[in-house]
Amino acid sequence: MLGLEEIIGLELISSDAKVIGTIEGVGMDLKAWKLKALKIGLRRGMEEAVGSKRRFFGVNKIYVKTTELQSVSDAVIMRRPVSALGEILEPEGEHLIPAGKFMGMRVICSNATFLGNVDNVFVDTETEWSIPYIQVKLDRDAMDRLSLQRTFMASSLIPIRTRDVEAIGEMVILSISVDELRAALNSGSSPVPLGGQGSSGQTGPSF
Repeated sequence: MLGLEEIIGLELISSDAKVIGTIEGVGMDLKAWKLKALKIGLRRGMEEAVGSKRRFFGVNKIYVKTTELQSVSDAVIMRRPVSALGEILEPEGEHLIPAGKFMGMRVICSNATFLGNVDNVFVDTETEWSIPYIQVKLDRDAMDRLSLQRTFMASSLIPIRTRDVEAIGEMVILSISVDELRAALNSGSSPVPLGGQGSSGQTGPSF
């Protein structure tokens, strides 16, 4: 499972070993809880492959469907060659939520208790780029209300299952109360690394 900070900045490489560009962001479907596309800053010379003109300033941006990606580690490899790049683009639209719009949203429990703000998103690339967890940075009052055990006290970051999200608008509303969340957190260890870390254990920025 990867945090967004482990995906942003990786190179996208075609199946015929051509560097397409660098991952600059993501497009999420928060209804299906899936990462639908990667936002790519095109490498110079790749504009023709997607039918666009080279910009004098900056770089061209495209969204590539995650269903067309083969593997992720130190880079992201596509299933298809560079000649097919124009066929695997995801059109921009309201169905794609950029990470920057979701990060920082306030999170509130079903009993109207505020927890804090969305700090990270965890992606499982082995299950169709699903998003099983979000990470929330707790405020001080929430830390006190949750009465976290020592395993959690070193960090103000906790994982929340996306299946426990009831609604998303100007904030995130959970379907569980603060008491239910406290019981879940104190019943065992965290299912994902805390402290802004993904599977590599490297601390990264919030997006």
